Amino acid sequence: MVPPFEARQYSDSQVKKAGEKLKHPENLAPQERAAAIQVLVNYRLLHYAPLNTFQATLRKRLKALGCSKAIVAQRIKRLPTILEKLQRFPSMQLNRMQDIGGIRTIAANMAELDKIYASYAANRGRMRHQVVRMDDYVARPKESGYRGRHIVFRYSHKLPDYNGLHVEMQFRTRLQHVWATAVETFEAFMGEQFKSSKGDTRWLEFFALVSSAYALQEKQPVLARHSALSPAQLLENIRKMEHELCVLKKIQGFSSVSKLLPNITKVQDSYAVLLLDTHEKAAQVRLFPVSQYMEAYDCYSREEQRSEGDSRRQVVLVKTDSLLRLQKAYPNYFADLKEFRRHLLRIIAPS
Repeated sequence: MVPPFEARQYSDSQVKKAGEKLKHPENLAPQERAAAIQVLVNYRLLHYAPLNTFQATLRKRLKALGCSKAIVAQRIKRLPTILEKLQRFPSMQLNRMQDIGGIRTIAANMAELDKIYASYAANRGRMRHQVVRMDDYVARPKESGYRGRHIVFRYSHKLPDYNGLHVEMQFRTRLQHVWATAVETFEAFMGEQFKSSKGDTRWLEFFALVSSAYALQEKQPVLARHSALSPAQLLENIRKMEHELCVLKKIQGFSSVSKLLPNITKVQDSYAVLLLDTHEKAAQVRLFPVSQYMEAYDCYSREEQRSEGDSRRQVVLVKTDSLLRLQKAYPNYFADLKEFRRHLLRIIAPS
């Protein structure tokens, strides 16, 4: 059953104007800000239609490529993250933001990632939906150490409500995903903005060094600023920083977060509202059948409003087909750093 989707209530120009206002919330009266947020929320909600389309076609492609065990999950960008992005990039336009709707694919290894990404690249000019951009952050990692591959599509649909919306597909290996979600988990618990390369420079360099170590494991380019380091020097720097920052001790503290997961191992194409409260040290999951999409979105909206202005309280609405895959796709919402800890112990172990 296809869930109902909200109709477009505002024109592109109205969405753009709302975005411009929200870049400077300090200049807005409460009523004016509420009106701009209402425009943003309606615009964001529209992205569920293209997300469902792209996830269905992605799963077919993965099956045809023999990669059906790759983990797939979809989400819409959190309201605080959209607002932060608008305020961080002066030229950003809300109606042109390309990652409000996102799909994440986690491949087992680089060979599988190469196969999936190459399949899209080979068919770039023959697909119904226009490829706007392809970014290879494996060959050219971001300065933060982020690695992965992204494709941004412009959705082609006969209904003007959805035509022209963007969806970003992210492709990572399991190891790249372990790194990215560890950064998100530390960011949430420490109240930092590591994903935006902000915060304690020692922590930023620690994560960058770990990313380069992972790149060596996958036989991929390290960060440019680490290219002069030998593998032994790279690992020694990580050991020193782990000791200085007490990384393993912090992971042990994070692991005390309770995992209030339902006693279910599999679900059929459900929506899940994930809530991580790092202050209360609790993670919660609420599941909704696809037919109860609006109930799921209402629950998500209520929790999002409650979380506004509180960086220690994060909520996301995702669609998935099993709790196991959900936990693997979004381990940061379960304070799950087991794999990161395991890889770190291997790195810092005496040679």
